[in-house]
Amino acid sequence: MLTREREGAGSRGNSQPPLEERGREGAGESERARGRAMHMIYLVVKAAVGLVLPAKLRDLSRETVLITGGGRGIGRQLAREFAERGARKIVLWGRTEKCLKETTEEIRQMGTECHYFICDVGNREEVYQTAKAVREKVGDITILVNNAAVVHGKSLMDSDDDALLKSQHINTLGQFWTTKAFLPRMLELQNGHIVCLNSVLALSAIPGAIDYCTSKASAFAFMESLTLGLLDCPGVSATTVLPFHTSTEMFQGMRVRFPNLFPPLKPETVARRTVEAVQLNQALLLLPWTMHALIILKSILPQAALEEIHKFSGTYTCMNTFKGRT
Repeated sequence: MLTREREGAGSRGNSQPPLEERGREGAGESERARGRAMHMIYLVVKAAVGLVLPAKLRDLSRETVLITGGGRGIGRQLAREFAERGARKIVLWGRTEKCLKETTEEIRQMGTECHYFICDVGNREEVYQTAKAVREKVGDITILVNNAAVVHGKSLMDSDDDALLKSQHINTLGQFWTTKAFLPRMLELQNGHIVCLNSVLALSAIPGAIDYCTSKASAFAFMESLTLGLLDCPGVSATTVLPFHTSTEMFQGMRVRFPNLFPPLKPETVARRTVEAVQLNQALLLLPWTMHALIILKSILPQAALEEIHKFSGTYTCMNTFKGRT
C-alpha cells in the first residue's frame, strides 16, 4: 500500500510542469496584470481629460434611430434632437397614432426621413412582429432608444393588479423584447447603440410610485448587465440615462418642497444631454450632476437620516398631488 502511494505521488509529481515553465507562466500572469492596471489608469486619465477638453462627437449621418414612446414628451424631443444632429433616419414607436403622426410630420419638415409604427412594447409578440416590419420597410436599426414608460402613481395597497403588471411589462420587460429584436443585427454589423431613458428613482425610490420605481430599478440592473456583456462586442455600446423629475405630462402634479432649489428638468435638456452621451459613448449619465451627491449620501448615511431628508425635501409626499398620465 505504501509503495503504491509513493508511486502515485511520484506519478502526480511527474505530471507537473518543470519549475522554469511554471516560472515563465507566473511571469506572464504578472505581466498581464500590470497591463490591465496600466489600461485602467489610462481610462481614468482619459475620462479626467474628457471633463476638461471637448471630446470628438460621433457622426450620426449614417445612423437609423428607433425611439420607443416617441410620440410625445421626452421621446418627441429626442426625435427632434437626433434630427438636428444629422441622423439619417428616425423611427418612432408608440401606442397613440395621433401623437406619432404629429411628431413624424414635424421631423419630416426638418428634412429628416421619419416613419412611425404603432406598437405596445409590453407585448412581446407585437414587438417582434413590428421589428420585422421596420427592417423590411426602413432597414437596420443602429441606435435603439428605450424611452417608453408608464406610471400608475399609487401606493402598493391602492394599486390595481393589472396596472402594476402594465408598468412592469412596459417599463422593464419591453426593453428585453426590443433589445432582443434589434441587438443581434447590431452585433453582426458591429455597429449599434442601446439607450435606456431611465430615472433617478431607480436608485432612490419614493412613496406613491412603487410600480414605477420598481420597474426602473429592474431596468437599471438590466442595462448594467447588458453594458458589461457588450465589452467584448466591437462597435456596439450602451448608455443609461438617469434624469431627475422632468416637466412632462407624465408626472403632472408631482410637487417637491423646494422647487427653486430642485427645479424639474426640461425635456429639451434631457434629450440634448442624452444624444450627446450617445455621441460621446458615455455609459452612464445622471441629470443633473448634483444627483451624484444623492448616490454618495445613500451609501454612507443611516436609514433614519435618509428618511428625514425625504420628509424635509418633500419627496415623502410629492406624489400626493400626482395627476399625471398613466
